[in-house]
Amino acid sequence: MKMTGTKTLLVLFTLAVLVLAVGMSGCVDKTNDTNATNTSNTTNTTNTTNTTNTTNTGAITVQKPEEFPGDKDKAITMLNKNRQFAAGEKTVKVGETLHMWNREDVSPYKHLYHSQEGLFEDVQVNPRYELYITFNKPGTYHFDLYNPDTVEFYDTTGNRTLTVTVTN
Repeated sequence: MKMTGTKTLLVLFTLAVLVLAVGMSGCVDKTNDTNATNTSNTTNTTNTTNTTNTTNTGAITVQKPEEFPGDKDKAITMLNKNRQFAAGEKTVKVGETLHMWNREDVSPYKHLYHSQEGLFEDVQVNPRYELYITFNKPGTYHFDLYNPDTVEFYDTTGNRTLTVTVTN
């Protein structure tokens, strides 16, 4: 069967539209989904590469990966949908890693993690991102969960402080 010029143009146009539609399908989400670090001492920075931000203070190591690595061997402390720690206390051994996951779905629900012992600068974790804390020394550590916009607790109920006891 021989195609005429009009049919050939129509087929090419249809193929071009399909390629464009498939290529643009990942660009629909309009939310700001960058993984930003917000501290009281520094300006906001946005991480756009697939690297890991790591802080090692001796007592702990903090990692903030760009993508969810799917680590199943780490102790997970999820946050409830109402911006609270799912549990107020956690016990881990030296060398174990605590995985804190912001499982919120939308941008306004960012979390600001604060170490009462000053082991790291405040870390902001956006929805669908996570924070890893590896404990290198035994002790008791306290982490607060704040609203990053006001640097205050979200409310006065629930688990706003996580106490982690690290044993040998």
